[in-house]
Amino acid sequence: MYTVILKGNIRLDNLKLQISLGESIDSIAYTADIRLVIPKELSLMQGDSIEIIKNNNPGKGTVFKGVVWTKNTTAQHSKVGNITCKEKTIYIERSEDEYLFEAGTTATQRARQMCGDWGIPTGNFADTEIPLSKSPPKIKTIYEMMLDDLKETAEKGGGLFKYRMQNKLDLIRLGSNKQVYDISNSLDHIGQTGTLEGSVSKVKVLGKQEDDKKSPVMGTFEKDVSQIGTLQKVIQDEKIQDVGTANQKANALFSKGEGQIVTNGIDIPGIRAGDKVKINGFYVYVSRVNHKLGEPGSMELVLESLAQIRRKYYASS
Repeated sequence: MYTVILKGNIRLDNLKLQISLGESIDSIAYTADIRLVIPKELSLMQGDSIEIIKNNNPGKGTVFKGVVWTKNTTAQHSKVGNITCKEKTIYIERSEDEYLFEAGTTATQRARQMCGDWGIPTGNFADTEIPLSKSPPKIKTIYEMMLDDLKETAEKGGGLFKYRMQNKLDLIRLGSNKQVYDISNSLDHIGQTGTLEGSVSKVKVLGKQEDDKKSPVMGTFEKDVSQIGTLQKVIQDEKIQDVGTANQKANALFSKGEGQIVTNGIDIPGIRAGDKVKINGFYVYVSRVNHKLGEPGSMELVLESLAQIRRKYYASS
């Protein structure tokens, strides 16, 4: 049984609730869509806090915690409403600032600095370890800058990381979930897809462009051309100053296409994007999840290998 708590103390019971939760690797804010009947006396506004708990167990049973982001209602006496709620990471996804970071600092260190400046409390913050290149002054959203640093970490051979937030901002390593669910016996459907869409077999890497001059070519690299043909991608990165770094950049982009497993089955509400799960004896990673809460509820998962996720979501364009 699930309960929605509004503004910390108002229980939205017996309002014909329909709840779904969704998240993907390339989005930061966990999203809850709630359909309910809103009584006339209930004050529900954008920005109000929302918590969804299971089995009346706040804290341990919390499956979502965030704010009301969008509200749509009818004009009836008892309004039928659809509210979209976002995990609080939405604020760093929407807020902009300007930063300059020196070479040698890590994504973890840079994120801690931005969180400190913005008064964002941090929780479990994994150490990304990889020293990064100098970051020139730029105005972007806080999340875009954080994501750029995670991508550079991955391109330099580091691990894959993702941000999450309930009470505090966490930086987690993909697949580090303590409880690894075996979903093999809870699925109704397993489908697989494969496509050459997104394939890259040739990469031309350009360096810093000077005024009115063609960009210098730092290197041109090929892989699997004889198998899938020539599919070239051109990238420009002023941080690249030698062939070795250019080759490293190209290796992060090579791809023989996209493949994924799509499953439907009984809901396991604890599964999040970035988690490792077990299916039919092997391990894969959740790149997208949609939960329809209920008893027992249902879920749809998109599953991919860590190598596919690295190429698809953590390679800079």
